[in-house]
Amino acid sequence: MNFYFVRFCLETEPYLIRAVYAEEGTVLKTAAEKLGYHLNTNCGNSGTCGKCRVIADGKEVPACQALVEDYEKLVIPVSSIRKDENKAAVVTGSFAGKVPKPAGKRKGHRYGVAVDIGTTTLAAELQHIDGDAEPVQASRANPQRQFGDDVLSRIQKLMDDPAALTAMQQLVVGAINEMIAEVAEKADITPKDITLVTAAGNSVMQLLLHGIDPAPLGVVPFQPPVKEFPPRSASEAGLNIAADGMLETLPLFGGFVGGDIVAGVLTLHSINPKIADTTAFFVDIGTNGELVLFHRGKIYTAATAAGPAFEGAGIECGTLAVPGAIDRVSIKDGKVCISTIDKAKAVGICGSGLIDAVAVLLDNGLLKSNGQMQIPDKKNFELVPAAQSGTGKAVCLTQRDIRQVQLAAGAIRAGMTLLLETAEITAKDLEAFYLAGGFGQFVDASAAQRVGLIPKDVPLKRLQVCGNTSLAGAVLLLLDPEYAQTAKQYIAESQNIELAKLKRFSEVFAGSMNF
Repeated sequence: MNFYFVRFCLETEPYLIRAVYAEEGTVLKTAAEKLGYHLNTNCGNSGTCGKCRVIADGKEVPACQALVEDYEKLVIPVSSIRKDENKAAVVTGSFAGKVPKPAGKRKGHRYGVAVDIGTTTLAAELQHIDGDAEPVQASRANPQRQFGDDVLSRIQKLMDDPAALTAMQQLVVGAINEMIAEVAEKADITPKDITLVTAAGNSVMQLLLHGIDPAPLGVVPFQPPVKEFPPRSASEAGLNIAADGMLETLPLFGGFVGGDIVAGVLTLHSINPKIADTTAFFVDIGTNGELVLFHRGKIYTAATAAGPAFEGAGIECGTLAVPGAIDRVSIKDGKVCISTIDKAKAVGICGSGLIDAVAVLLDNGLLKSNGQMQIPDKKNFELVPAAQSGTGKAVCLTQRDIRQVQLAAGAIRAGMTLLLETAEITAKDLEAFYLAGGFGQFVDASAAQRVGLIPKDVPLKRLQVCGNTSLAGAVLLLLDPEYAQTAKQYIAESQNIELAKLKRFSEVFAGSMNF
C-alpha cells in the first residue's frame, strides 16, 4: 500500500502548513479531518454540492471525491470549513409562552429532559418536574449532517452502507448526551439526577435514535418499519442519565409525518382541546415540510420534500442561524440593507434572510415570477461585498439558489393546495394558520406570503407563529404521561395523504413553482 505525505493550509494562513500521511485511495476530505479541518458535506459526500472544495496545486477539486496524490500543497478556502453551528439560534420556547404547564402528573420524577431531534438542529429543555425552577435549554447542530443535509441523503447512505446505521445512532445519542450534560450543569445538578427523557423528531430521526433502519421510507410505499416506540431504558439507548432512567418517544402519524408533528398537534391541543373541530393549517417548515389540516373533526396530514434550503443547506452562501448569518434583507433608496444575528460580520445567509431576499427581488423587479433573476450586468445578487464580510468573500444569491427556493416553496405550496382539495375547501375557509419550526419563528410573515409559503388568501392576522412545537410537545409528554394517549387518539383520527400518489400532484407541483 502506498502512502502520500499530504500538505494542507488554510486560505487565510498560507504559510502555516500542516501535513499527514494518508493511504492511497483516501479522499482528501478524510485526510483533512485527520488534521482537524472539518469541511462542509451538505450532500453527504456525493460530490454534488461543491461546498468542500479545496485548491490542489492551483486547481479546484471536491475534497469528498478527489483522492490523495503527490500534491505540492492543498489550500482550504474559508467557505469550505464547516462553521461552528452549535452556536445556531434555535428556538426552544413553547408557543410564545402560551402552553400551560401540567403540574403533579408525573409521579416519582424530579428532573427530566425533553429533546427535539431535527434533521439539521437538536434542542433540549430540562424541566424541574416536581418544582418551580425555570427550564434550562441547550442546542446543537445535528452531527449526522456529515451524511447529508436531508433525510433522503441519509437513507441513501444507509442503503449503500448498512453499517452506517450504528454511526448515525451514536452520533445523535452523543450529541443528546452533550446537551443533557450542558443543561444539568446550568441547573446545578448532575445528569444522574435526571430520570426521564422524552423525544420528538421526524420519522427518520426517531428511527435512527432507536437504531432502526429507516430504509423502508426510501422505497415504495414509503412507510416506516414501526410507528410506535415503547418506553425503554435510557441506558440501553445510550443516554447518560440515572441508571433507572427511561426514554419515551412520541409515535408517528405515518410516512414522513413524524413525532415532531404529533408533538405540534399536542401543543395546539394544550391551548385548544377542540383544535380538530376548527378549520386550520399547521405547517412545520424545516428540512422537511410537514402539514396538518384540521377541518370540522377531520385531520389530514402530509409531508413534502421541501429540502434543506430554508436551513441554509444547498445555498451557495447558506448557513444556519449562527452569529453573522444575514437574517433580514431590504432595499432602501436603491441600496441593499441587511442585518445579521448578533450584529456580527456577515458569514452567510440563513432561512429568514433568504426569504426576505427573494421577496425583495420580486418587489423590486429584479426577479421574475418564473424565478429568472434580472440583475443588471451581474450574475448574482450581492448582499455583502467581500471587503465587508466575515469570510473575505462576498455573500450573494445565485440563480441556482433561487431555483432551490422555488423547489422548496413550491413543494410546500403544492402540499397545501392538495390537502385543501382533499378536504374540499379553499384557503379562504381557514380560520387560522399556524407556522411552526425555528425557521417559522424568525421569518417575516409578509415575505413568506410573497414567495408563497403562506397562501395569499390567508389574512396575516390569522397567522400564528408557534416556534419549536416539536420541543414544546416533548415537554408536555415529559410533564404529563396522559399526552401519550392523546397522541394515539389524534393519530387514530387522522388520514395521512401520500401527495405523490394523487392524480393532480405533478400538475399542481409544476404550477406551484412560480412565485
